[in-house]
Amino acid sequence: MEFFKPGQIDFEFTKRFKLFVPISLIVMLFAIIALIKPGFNYGIDFRGGVEAHVIFKNKIEAADLRSALESKLDNVSIVNFSDSSERHEFLVTAQGDSRESVTKILNESLAAKYGSLGDDTWKIERLDVVGARVGADLRRSALLSMLYTCLLIALYMYWRFDMRFTPGVLACILHDLVIVAGFISITRMEFSTTLVAALLTLAGYSINDTVVVYDRIREVEGKFLGKTREELLNHAINSTISRTLMTAITTLGSCVIIYFKGGPTLKDFALVLFVGILVGTYSTFFVSAPLYLWADKKFGNHAKTALKAGRA
Repeated sequence: MEFFKPGQIDFEFTKRFKLFVPISLIVMLFAIIALIKPGFNYGIDFRGGVEAHVIFKNKIEAADLRSALESKLDNVSIVNFSDSSERHEFLVTAQGDSRESVTKILNESLAAKYGSLGDDTWKIERLDVVGARVGADLRRSALLSMLYTCLLIALYMYWRFDMRFTPGVLACILHDLVIVAGFISITRMEFSTTLVAALLTLAGYSINDTVVVYDRIREVEGKFLGKTREELLNHAINSTISRTLMTAITTLGSCVIIYFKGGPTLKDFALVLFVGILVGTYSTFFVSAPLYLWADKKFGNHAKTALKAGRA
């Protein structure tokens, strides 16, 4: 299935680069500022704390539960992840020094508002503790996973193509991850290992679309001799635009379904993917493409020499 058949569309993307490149830089600047202040709203995975799974027999409101706990615990977060007729389940996260102290506070606070534990109106099904040192280790591991991902992708692109394509790929990944991370910071989502997984997924998605365009560029380089790099680039993007849009629409549709049907624990993951796919599709056209033109002028002769040497 194609939105546009080959030759049906001939949009001159290269003429829009002077407009969209500054826009991308400005948006990235705002995203970096947001990462500095206010910064990420770290979940207990990264800052350390306690996570309790609490089950109520009767229906209660998350706001009422929060009001009962937030004066006794720090950085309380309430997620309602099951609301059937028989069980009403909440995930309560908060900062605390130890399992014993938090369990005591939870028992006392819940008993004061919803009745004693012996009444069988509520119970703490599970309580997990993440230490501050573990949280710091996870933050470092998350950062390293991002860096390793970018490094391995850069090595792959250099091996798969040549130096003319590597800068565009790295810029795309950096552009997408910085903007989406800024979005996470501005919206005050709880930054957890789930969102780290979303960011790594977006890095893979971004490289996928970009490689498709770059592969078409390399393909048409030998077919349309005498054409300028700008003409070759426009042809490559126009000939793959249908595939790019179809990929974006189907993945966006999946994110929408997950957001509304996947439950509260997956909402942030789906929203981050949704925004990232939009940003990634944009960067395929207006970030990786102009950087290819720049890199071709800077590394083109070296790449062609290496290519001829390899053929020889």
